[in-house]
Parts: sequence; C-alpha cells; structure tokens
Amino acid sequence: MDSDVMQTRTARHRRWRWAAAIVLLLSATGGWRWWAAGGEPDPADAAGQAASAAAGEAGASGRALAGTAASAASGVAAAPAGAVVNLALGAETVAVPADGFTFCGARRVSVDELKRWAADRTRGRDEARRLEAQMQVAGKAGLVRASARLAMGSERQQVAARLLMRDQEGAAALAERSLDVQAYQMALSACRGMGGSGAGPACARLSIQRWAELDPTDARPWLRLMREAHLRQDAAGVAAALAEAASRPRWSRASSLLEGQLLAVADAVPDAGELGNALVQAIGFDAAMDDTWDVLVLSSRACKGEALRDANRAAHCRALAPRILAQTYDLGEARAAQALADRVGVPREQQAHDAATLQAAEAQRAQEMPDVNPTCESLQALRQFSAARVASGDLGVALAALRPGQPAR
Repeated sequence: MDSDVMQTRTARHRRWRWAAAIVLLLSATGGWRWWAAGGEPDPADAAGQAASAAAGEAGASGRALAGTAASAASGVAAAPAGAVVNLALGAETVAVPADGFTFCGARRVSVDELKRWAADRTRGRDEARRLEAQMQVAGKAGLVRASARLAMGSERQQVAARLLMRDQEGAAALAERSLDVQAYQMALSACRGMGGSGAGPACARLSIQRWAELDPTDARPWLRLMREAHLRQDAAGVAAALAEAASRPRWSRASSLLEGQLLAVADAVPDAGELGNALVQAIGFDAAMDDTWDVLVLSSRACKGEALRDANRAAHCRALAPRILAQTYDLGEARAAQALADRVGVPREQQAHDAATLQAAEAQRAQEMPDVNPTCESLQALRQFSAARVASGDLGVALAALRPGQPAR
C-alpha cells in the first residue's frame, strides 16, 4: 500500500483512537479503564497502539492504574509539596495525592481505597465500572442542559441539539427543510454515522446531492459522491464527480462540529463534572461523524497510477490537492493532500505546507494534547484544548505550537 494511503488511514485511526481515548478516559501514560477491565490490554487497543506510537500520541497506553494515578497526581497542582504517598501497584510504585483524587462527576477515591482496589482486582474493576457509569450519567445530564439551550437557537443549533441527544431522525427532519449548509451536513453525516444505519425515513430523505446544491462552492460533497461512485465501481461516475469537485473553490470543514456547538453554550452547564463528561461524549459523537475517506479515495484511487495518464484527470487532481491542503483544518487531510500534491507535480511554492512542516506538526500535536484522566482538572484542560481545536482545527493548533527552528511555512 502506498505511503499516502497509509498516512491517511493512520490519521483516521488516530482520530478515532483519540476520541476513544477520551471517551474511555485514558491518560497519556496509561488507562484506568484498562486496569478496571482486569489488567489485560484490549486487542483492538493493542493494534491501535502502533499507529499512535508513530505520532507519539498516547505513548504506552497499555499500562495499569499506575499510569492513571500518576497522571491524576500531576493534575492536582494545588496539593502542597510532600502531600503525596507512594502507592505500590503491581510492579510499579507511583506517587499519588495523599487525599486521593476525584473521578469528576462521581466521587473522590482515597488512597486507602486505591490500595484495596490493588489488593482485590475484581472489586477494583467493579468499583471502577460503577464510577465510569456515574461519570457517563453526569455527561448525559450535561448534554441535556446544553441541548435545551441549543434547541432555542438557530436551525444549526437545533440540529446539533438533537444530535447531542442521539436523535438522528429528529435532526434529519429539521435539516431537510433548512438552507443552513452545516446543519444539513451534520445531520447527513450523523445519519450515516454515530452508530445509526440511516434507515429512518427522515434520514433516508437526506442526500449528498442536496448538500452539494446547498453550497455550490464546496468540493467536499462532490468528493463524497466520487467515493460512492468508486464503491459502485462506476468509473464514469468517479470521473464526473472528480471534475465537479475540481471546479469548486472551497473545501469545507468536517471535524469538531458538534464539539463546537456544545462549547458555544458551555455556560448552560455550570457543573464541571457534567460539562467535562458531556464534552467527552460530544467528541465521541463527532468522531463517529467525521471522515477523511474522501481524501483517501482521491489519493489512493482517483489520482493514482494509470488514472493520471488521462490529461483531464491529472489536471483535476493538480487543482484539488493544493486547495484541500490550503483550506483543511485536519492534519490527516493535510498530510494526504500534500503527499498527493507532490505525486501529481504541484510546484512546492503552490503548496501551503510542505512535508517536513506537517511531519513536525504531527509530532507537536502529541505534545499539545492534554493528559486525559478522570479528574476535573484534566477535563478542564480538555475543555481548553477543545476550544483551541474548534477555533483552528488540530492542524492549526499543531502549527501554531511549532517551536522556533522547527520547519514551518
């Protein structure tokens, strides 16, 4: 498999893994859910670990509670110096706050209780699962509060309100009669993602063609149509959709859409545990809706090999690659588009970012990600990171954080 395909698939997997890491409340050095599950790493998690390690995202995400306890300790900055105890967890000894730490939205766990968990792993697993369930309940309460506020707003906000409640059909019914392009995009993406089959009547009435009609400047729905033509093995449909995409001047955003809607009404959720856990869930919903397969199919099928012998096809690929590269908010899309631009001969001066810059940004992203653990301090850091990502995308956050001397353009 060629490098740009691997790059894009890995980027997609990383996004899902990042969302899953948040949803499962994994810390950067370990996962309390892993410990709660009984100490054996999940096979899917182990498979994803290699991809994450390549970007330095999650480090060794198969360690036990020791990693989470150490991570939580680092989040309790207010603890006076020396107010820690050394806790033996398996083969590791870690320093944790002397008064334990709080599972935000649930309760505080004392050091003595942590010791009992370590001594009786079955009991510890059961208690951790109960705490997880309490945090999820807190998150759902936060989503209800945020959705109530959004439901009083614009059509886009009303669609978001229903999606945060996992009501794809209700969102689709609103979007169907809306002229708000992002409202339509969110509902359509949710009907095909978020665990839904899109089989409901309102979802079935939404179409990519209508999305394209609502914004005739956007290339993304045409690449989505190209992808569907590819799945049907419709070569003429692929060529026609690619030509349409190449003629559009804009590349829309497809990431952090619900996350952004939730943050816009964060004041409606004053409880830190409810808000933090609601944000965790919204990020998971976005991950189920977000998609980089459009660029993957473009780079791996439509703009590769024999296809590029067609002069029109090659011209369309040369037009699209730098446009996506210049306008995307997504680091995975940027890397795929840059690799494609190199392949089809787009001059370097016409590329918004070069390969070295994007590689440095990939590494920097790992440094910018907050340490995710069950504490309220961690969820507050997640909120701050999330606000930056909503504003400028993970690409913008990573590029802005590049140190002097690192590649940048």
